[in-house]
Amino acid sequence: MDAIKRTKLLSREELEASLDFKLGTRNLLITFHPVTLEHNTSAQQMGELLAALDELEDTHLIFTMPNADTDGRVLIQMIQNFCSTRPHTKAFTSLGQLRYFSCIQHCDGVVGNSSSGLLEVPSFRKGTVNIGDRQKGRLRVATVIDCEPETSAIKAALRRVFQVTSLSSCHENPSPFGDGESARHILDVLSNNSWFDHAAKSFYNLRKANAF
Repeated sequence: MDAIKRTKLLSREELEASLDFKLGTRNLLITFHPVTLEHNTSAQQMGELLAALDELEDTHLIFTMPNADTDGRVLIQMIQNFCSTRPHTKAFTSLGQLRYFSCIQHCDGVVGNSSSGLLEVPSFRKGTVNIGDRQKGRLRVATVIDCEPETSAIKAALRRVFQVTSLSSCHENPSPFGDGESARHILDVLSNNSWFDHAAKSFYNLRKANAF
């Protein structure tokens, strides 16, 4: 949250120039990583996701490549194959923080299984389609739409994400992770508490017989 607040985001035109990619009427940011705790399911889940994305109309897609976990190379190849025949899509090995945050700002939602969809995306008042169990157990807000890693479920969630983003844009910041002022809040706590008065360590000498 602090990093987001400190970052001067790119305008739509600046982002398009930096990406060498024209944004469309609707845009989605896709970030899907291997599912390491589920044996041999990553490629299948990616296939279901790509099938759902392929049915979208008037929607441009920006992919960030998967991390280096097991099956990462397989997913990268699937994304490259998908993008090679679809001019409304583009994949990036790494966007970097500035371009990544700017993509969230100018896209209509984020799709995948990355923690970013739960942690950072809500602060932009954008919806997240969170696929599968990779983020199971994490705190999430109402703008996060959980779905099974199946084409039909992903398609239903994609229909909802545009509605969620539209509705959430007029509300207060829904993120539960603070207001981007962590340093100030920490300083307030430290300066208004007397725990420093009791911070000195105490040492106790042990008798040799009890030393080991």
